[in-house]
Amino acid sequence: MKILFVCSGNTGRSPMAEFVMKNLVNQAGVSEKFFIASAASKPTEGGDLHEGIAAKLREMNVPYAKHTARQITPDDYKNFDLIACMDSGNIEQVKKICGGDPNGKIKLLLSFVGEEKDIPWDKNGFATTYDDILRGCQALLKSVA
Repeated sequence: MKILFVCSGNTGRSPMAEFVMKNLVNQAGVSEKFFIASAASKPTEGGDLHEGIAAKLREMNVPYAKHTARQITPDDYKNFDLIACMDSGNIEQVKKICGGDPNGKIKLLLSFVGEEKDIPWDKNGFATTYDDILRGCQALLKSVA
């Protein structure tokens, strides 16, 4: 399964979700069944992973790699099975870029835990951001495993 996580700039929430999900599928021993990536819903200049996000991943013992932000493209819609967005604004932006959602691939990440709620950009150590992403990724994995 090919999963693309999307946030506004692809330097914070979506790469955090990418690395959390990669860690979860690795721990479950099913990483060979997944291709996981992330992208921005807005134009980006290719920024690096936000240092606060990297610090939170280190604190939670989630491995991460060098990351360069990129914007989603219409080809991503064709190539990915699921596009998991961090907030409702991302969903609208992705639909504009991809020409709608005819195949029902674009979802709010927290919808997998039954919540139609945006994942916040939590500058206070990113605890809420991490907890929401972890819950969403765990439920997503459970739904597709």
